[in-house]
Amino acid sequence: MEIIKAKVTNILLDKYVLKDLQNKDEFCGILRGNIKKSSNLVVGDVVECEKSYDKYMINKILPRTNFVIRPPVANIDQMIIVLSIDNPSPDYVLLDKELILCKSKNITPVICINKMDLAEDDIPKKHLEYIKRVYGNLNIDIIYVSADKKEGLDSLYEILKNKTSAFSGNSGVGKSSLTKVLLNKTKDYDIEVGQIGKKTKRGKHTTKHVKLYELSKDTYLFDTPGFSSYELYDIEYRELKNYYDEFKKCHCEYDDCNHVIETSKVCDVKRNVEKGIIDKDRYERYVYLFTRQKQIDDKKYKR
Repeated sequence: MEIIKAKVTNILLDKYVLKDLQNKDEFCGILRGNIKKSSNLVVGDVVECEKSYDKYMINKILPRTNFVIRPPVANIDQMIIVLSIDNPSPDYVLLDKELILCKSKNITPVICINKMDLAEDDIPKKHLEYIKRVYGNLNIDIIYVSADKKEGLDSLYEILKNKTSAFSGNSGVGKSSLTKVLLNKTKDYDIEVGQIGKKTKRGKHTTKHVKLYELSKDTYLFDTPGFSSYELYDIEYRELKNYYDEFKKCHCEYDDCNHVIETSKVCDVKRNVEKGIIDKDRYERYVYLFTRQKQIDDKKYKR
């Protein structure tokens, strides 16, 4: 019996929408009984299945390159972290969390700045300069687009080619708008686009569940629920420093220095913050995340 290798593109109750990786046919599959109980199959998984009479049975889940708890997705090559230059303004704490996630899961991060048509105003200009100065120096690719004006999308599409990518970012930044524009370049998909709340200046969540689209051959894009927050679920607070590249260039007196309670006499990170080599605001966000994560970890150990 022929074994088919396929990618999970959608989950509908107990049925899995699969795309044959060889001939690109799409079909529904169900889990075989022997793996049903132990399975936590998610969108993005690659499986082996076979046709049994009129049904496609999933026999095996192939090893993942990575897995993200929320939203539940697997095998991401790169994360397109979408920021809007205004309305809403960039959420730098969320951005730093997402970069930590990428580092911890071996996902390539790309910063995509949307709503560049608003970049002429003073406050957006300051955000743009800050992102270029701080995050551009971390060797992270930054692309500039306007989903509304359909500008810069060729650069975005080029960076997506031959990879499985996911959009991330807080609600209202334009993830669904960008997804809609990209998908309509090739096929007639219907992606709901949210509006910005007039009072809160925050977007309304539009994506209800995870789905994987194929933009072109071997180029996949996750459409995932919007984030208004993201928690570092499986990272211990002492590990946080390992995901800051600018810290790795420093030489602290103690190997276990966490760069928080130590003084600048022994902590080279703090000395570099004082000299302006490391951005002070990003460092303070690190301290905030470290303190918060330590509180969460302490509660776990007390139970």
